[in-house]
Amino acid sequence: MDLLAFSHGQTQSKQWLCENLEPYLPNKATIAILGSWYNILGFMILTRNHNRCQSILGIDIDPDAIKVADQICQGWMIGSDTQLKNELGDANTYNLQGFNVVINCSPEHMDSNDWFDNIDPGALVCIQTSNMDLNDDIWKVTNPNKTLDEFAKKYPLSHTLVSLTKDIAYDTWGYQRYMIIGIK
Repeated sequence: MDLLAFSHGQTQSKQWLCENLEPYLPNKATIAILGSWYNILGFMILTRNHNRCQSILGIDIDPDAIKVADQICQGWMIGSDTQLKNELGDANTYNLQGFNVVINCSPEHMDSNDWFDNIDPGALVCIQTSNMDLNDDIWKVTNPNKTLDEFAKKYPLSHTLVSLTKDIAYDTWGYQRYMIIGIK
């Protein structure tokens, strides 16, 4: 397991997402989390609001990440009230019909924006990215977003509810995290 998933920037970004998405979550939300990695976000959403979610599906292309996600999210996957499932799949080709909420916190790591085209019109969409532009072994950015405006133009929403920047700062370096929430 890569402990980077629990780093300050990762956990702060997911908490920030939860705080800003929660006012717009529909009751009985059916959520797809694309590029879910270890699906810490799904775990957090259910821990904070399990009564508002009918189901959460974490989708990731890495089979090892899915195995870890299943361990982390085990408490939400057992019993008759199963609310969470993690599945191996490519977000760009996955059938997203029927999900009324779609979240992608890693579009900068996806070579294509086909995943966005697969979202149903009228679905609530939450997308996060950063202004990092490094394609090294740690960041692996292949689809950079230098500004919030550039980012928002890549993913046109019919109605934007939230458009925010969060500074993630450390002693000697930092980056910006961008987030848009709206209706496709």
